[in-house]
Amino acid sequence: MDKEVYEEIKEKLEKIKRGIPYLEKAVKSKKKEEIKNSVSIITYDLHRLYKEALGKGTSEAINDMAKWLWKFRNKKHEEKRKYVPVEKQYKKWAKEYDEYANILIFLEEKKVKSFLGKVKGKDILDYGCGTGRNAIPLAKKGANVTCIDFTQAMLNEAKKKAKKAKVKIDVKRKDITKYKPDKKFDIIISALVLDHIRNLKKVVNIINKASKIDTEVIITNVHPELLRKDVNPKTGKAQGYLVEGFKTDQYYHPISEYIELFKEKGFYLVQTEHTVFDKKCQKMKKFKECLGMKDKLVGIIMKFKKLK
Repeated sequence: MDKEVYEEIKEKLEKIKRGIPYLEKAVKSKKKEEIKNSVSIITYDLHRLYKEALGKGTSEAINDMAKWLWKFRNKKHEEKRKYVPVEKQYKKWAKEYDEYANILIFLEEKKVKSFLGKVKGKDILDYGCGTGRNAIPLAKKGANVTCIDFTQAMLNEAKKKAKKAKVKIDVKRKDITKYKPDKKFDIIISALVLDHIRNLKKVVNIINKASKIDTEVIITNVHPELLRKDVNPKTGKAQGYLVEGFKTDQYYHPISEYIELFKEKGFYLVQTEHTVFDKKCQKMKKFKECLGMKDKLVGIIMKFKKLK
């Protein structure tokens, strides 16, 4: 760092120091507008100091600072979160699930329609159906939908939605890891479910039993690369959160694991989509708290087809 840059950084640091007493005064007086102004000035000066010290561009420095805030927020929340099992977590979430501004669900629902194609008259298994967010639209399009899930609170919401939409769905309370299918389906969809399952091979075996030649299996998940960063290499477990203040079990399963396990049963990967928190979503107010995920992989959608 040359002397000229060093002097500029020192000057900005002194300016930040001079701003602290004004912020303290504003806080003591409880004047919101003065607090806002003081924080804005200090933040701006910190941004400029960071730019000068590391030789960053304006937008790059802003992005770095946004990422820090996101990481710090997550770290502080992680320290306070209480662990609960998956079923209890979804029970807590059931009534708010469909209203929650979930970037993963938003991006998934935009893309998953192209994976389904025409569904009228087809037998579909919603494998871990939740509140029926996929089952209801499919039933409206004339599909015969069987819904299974182990969280009664979620199933209750699915029933309410089906009644309101005036469609019929076959709702069954079942643990997907113990499900014994009594028929073969044309399509099986499992949306944001399988990264809660430790033994992926077990559920692939169950899916196979519910399949026939040409059955299509559509799976959506948190992107494995997102989970990999926090995974325990010994257990494959990466505790995530769904409900504010709580954490639960998620498991890292690389895409290659899905491909290999399905291939053993005669399925082949025929379509895939990686969802990204792109610029369009970044401009939406409801996702402002997700800015730390800017341009990152968020989810994945895979379609397998049974060919033998």
